[in-house]
Amino acid sequence: MIRSIVIFYIFEKTTFVKTKLFLSLLFFFYPILLFGQADYPPCSAFDTTGKDTLRALNSFGNFLYAGIDNPLSINRKCVPFKKLIVECNRGMAMEDEENYDIIPSKPGETTISIYQFDSIDTVPVIKKLFIVKPVPQPYVTLDLQKLNKYEFITRDKLRNTNKFEIHLSDDFIDDSEWFSIKEIIFGYPIGKVYITKSCKGPRLSEEILKCIKSLPNGTEVSFGFTIAGSGDLFKRIAPIRLKVY
Repeated sequence: MIRSIVIFYIFEKTTFVKTKLFLSLLFFFYPILLFGQADYPPCSAFDTTGKDTLRALNSFGNFLYAGIDNPLSINRKCVPFKKLIVECNRGMAMEDEENYDIIPSKPGETTISIYQFDSIDTVPVIKKLFIVKPVPQPYVTLDLQKLNKYEFITRDKLRNTNKFEIHLSDDFIDDSEWFSIKEIIFGYPIGKVYITKSCKGPRLSEEILKCIKSLPNGTEVSFGFTIAGSGDLFKRIAPIRLKVY
């Protein structure tokens, strides 16, 4: 009787170990057998929130912005499936050459869903909630500092730097490429008359620099800007006033 119990226990123990080993191997090799990807197994099972898989390429903080194209990168080591479907529940998702463009309809939150598609079924892989921000208003910088933060500026700085740039936010990647300065409108007072001069591009013309040089110290001047974005959409930035020394 005791011998029978011992033999049964050994048989059950051995069977359990073999079963556990078989399930472990099946879990590891199943994606390879199913999808033919021998380079790496998918990690979406460990990244169901898309935290390390989905990345907004135009944002340092991994935010999306409403009403514009947001390039979305998908880590293919985590999602090695050949055919994917990408959906945005509050906006549009369009396939690009290498990535996907997400266009949220409004600020708030939106969910990006990734599905693996084959000829038989569509299987959900990842869902990630993104914060959607409104596109901020563009601002002008001089030496990477906002122009409206200057209380005064020196003639030497204007001559040596002599280039303005347009930015949107510290969160945007390469935001200086979004807009270009088409025109600078410079204004200054002479007695009770206010004079304006303009020049094309992001640099002050020699005529304006000579005018600034002739002004008395402490004269309040203004800089206005006409900028252009994608599709040659033009926008005026309200004049920024500061004193020249």
